[in-house]
Amino acid sequence: MSNFAHKNIIKPVTNNTMRKILLLVTAVLCLPLAMRAQTPTDDTFTVSDLGSNPSGTYFDINLDGSKTYTAYNLDIFLPAGISVALDANSKPRVQMMKSAAAVYPKTVTQEWDDDLGDYKDVTTYSHNLSCSQPTTNQLRVACNSNLNEAFTKTSGLLFRVFVTIDEDAFTSSFSPKPIVQLSGLNLTAVEEGAAVKYVPADFACRPFTTGIPTERTLAVNVSAENKIGTLILPFDAELPSGLKAYTCSGAEGDLLTLTPAESIEACTPYIVYAESGYSGSLTGTASLSDDSNVTDVFASGFLTGVLTGTTVSTGYILQNQGSGPLFYNADGVNFMLRAGRCYLTPSGDSPAKSYGFRFDNADGVSETLTSPLGEDGKGPLYDLSGRRILAPTHGIYIQGTRKVIIK
Repeated sequence: MSNFAHKNIIKPVTNNTMRKILLLVTAVLCLPLAMRAQTPTDDTFTVSDLGSNPSGTYFDINLDGSKTYTAYNLDIFLPAGISVALDANSKPRVQMMKSAAAVYPKTVTQEWDDDLGDYKDVTTYSHNLSCSQPTTNQLRVACNSNLNEAFTKTSGLLFRVFVTIDEDAFTSSFSPKPIVQLSGLNLTAVEEGAAVKYVPADFACRPFTTGIPTERTLAVNVSAENKIGTLILPFDAELPSGLKAYTCSGAEGDLLTLTPAESIEACTPYIVYAESGYSGSLTGTASLSDDSNVTDVFASGFLTGVLTGTTVSTGYILQNQGSGPLFYNADGVNFMLRAGRCYLTPSGDSPAKSYGFRFDNADGVSETLTSPLGEDGKGPLYDLSGRRILAPTHGIYIQGTRKVIIK
């Protein structure tokens, strides 16, 4: 009786242990394959410049590789102003390339043609291309071979995407050169009888220089109440009457040191000032030569400008919270900056909670928006109730032991 009970107690434990051992062995055996299933690679895709032919405007996607693959897939994100052209069936116009520069194996067979009354050559290709548009500016492309056939070349043309260009969208675009993003990239190869996925790094690029309008006309507005704004443009421009621009290279305490600019340089952030406000448009030619910056974010001194709408949660945002326009610490709160705006990115170990402005009086700026240090620059200004004023307007203020009148 005791032996019988002992066997019934031990058996389930042995089975469970064996199951665990089998699972562990299986996991160990499969581990190399799992690790190989997502292998980083320096092989990648490349995006050509825009071209045109009788069929329309297009760009090509190429493989720049070192291995021969059997399949691939990727997502392409196009910027505003460029959209994928559609065919008669409202499907994306994407063409698998079959020229001599392409990578796909082909087979030529003889088939009888009743109309010719003879045999003719019929060419078939090893791979099939499929594509879809999950969102309006996104193109998803996948290529497979049902027989796991490998490409004939390690590098070459993969497919062509036909696009339409909205010139009006570019006329009012702050981005000097459109950014194309590629993600979800993978390349499949058959190695030792098993499929291995090689994963290139996602990337962004500025491939398009031809076919993109370069003339831009952009609205610039500074309210008469605030008198101060920020600005970054994709082109060089002369300063219009009534608008002044300043670079910012540092600060003294909680006051920014501003240097007058004689004109606006492309992709450079500025603080702008208009005594009576300003509303107008600036026109210029955007440069398409820069390939290095692919975020449309440009920093100079204490300022960072954005040429596309950007969410910012660090640095300082220009706001008027009742004491005039000042740069306030974002402090982790998300702020949506419109294209063409700038925010403050000061350096230093002890940044201020907010920053005011020290303009150069010799530049002709009214004293109503000069330094909160006052005319002689020897101390902060306070109102008659004892509150510190960072952006004084007309009135009487206390500085140290004396009264200061700003007219």
